[in-house]
Amino acid sequence: MVLPVPDLAGPGTRLRPWRVTDAPALAAAWRDPVIRDRLSVPEPADEASAASWISQRERAWADGVSIDLAVTDPPSGTVIGEVGLSQLDPVRRAALVGWWIAQDWRGQGRAGEAVRLVVDWALSEGPLEAVMAEIAADNPVSAAVACRAGLRRVDARRHESGEPAGPRMLVFARTRTDAP
Repeated sequence: MVLPVPDLAGPGTRLRPWRVTDAPALAAAWRDPVIRDRLSVPEPADEASAASWISQRERAWADGVSIDLAVTDPPSGTVIGEVGLSQLDPVRRAALVGWWIAQDWRGQGRAGEAVRLVVDWALSEGPLEAVMAEIAADNPVSAAVACRAGLRRVDARRHESGEPAGPRMLVFARTRTDAP
């Protein structure tokens, strides 16, 4: 599934493709304990690893594997987070949305705006019919972000590990026919 590169901006955020010059900001985010706790972060979480990850984004996009966008602060251009679509399913025309915001930028509504921008784009101009988010039940902040972005809770289940003691995941979704 090949998607066009969107130009997305709201009052508090601008989304753009990652650039290799963003490696210091990405490496700093990967060292954040909150981000490390919620996401799979490469080791070592340094600028070289960040530059390598960024250099692979264009190929992942072209191959229809994932779409990863830097979330930036419009006035300064500073990278403040990431939002992306993964597990792109061309048959079901669905994907998962994920995001993170750097520590100094949390609590300002930037994540909700970034997620809304990418979901609105994916369901209106993009080829997707549904976007979902899987959020750990012990992560109410991300659940609130999903709701602010127009996704609604549709399910709760155990994580894919299949272990009965695995973390409970909340599933949020929005479809093309849902009102934004």
